[in-house]
Amino acid sequence: MPVSKAEFDKAIGTARNSAERTQFIGAMLAAETDEEVIVVGGSAVDVYATGRPPSLDIHLVTPVRPATPVIERWGFRRRKGRVWRRTDIATDIDLVGPNYSGSRRRTRIFVTPFGAVRVAGVEDLVVKRLAELKHWPTTPDWREKLVEQVAVLLSEPGIDEDYLLFVANRDDVVDILADFRRARGTVDVRRE
Repeated sequence: MPVSKAEFDKAIGTARNSAERTQFIGAMLAAETDEEVIVVGGSAVDVYATGRPPSLDIHLVTPVRPATPVIERWGFRRRKGRVWRRTDIATDIDLVGPNYSGSRRRTRIFVTPFGAVRVAGVEDLVVKRLAELKHWPTTPDWREKLVEQVAVLLSEPGIDEDYLLFVANRDDVVDILADFRRARGTVDVRRE
């Protein structure tokens, strides 16, 4: 049975923080569309960091066509391109599309009262942020946020060091990863 706007609002109102709200929205969308949903980008970092710093936009890898009528029913309106907004709850949903660029095997499943949702793997999130720091023009404020996100992600337990090194090599960020590791006092012995 479809979730109404009122039921959606009630459900996300039970979230204790922005990370939980992101998980709830992803899980409800997956249940409504019967499609896989993977939380990516800053909203995925937010899930791992438990809302520190909070993300007000939610990036979801999922087929757009089945997701669109659901989020419209929940009160989101198209803002620009693939981004949908609800100003009353200060939330944007970015429907990225169905193609996930990271390792699906390294995604993590979070179970919520509304079902399960996948979240991008820590290793892929780290490398994407390192690539942005090294290869993309950014503002000083955004660079500071990216550095903070990398630090939070690198403190996650269970990082697959071999895969992290593989994607860091692929995206030409091994040098900056080593700099982060030295700054934190952790050195990957396979690299040094």
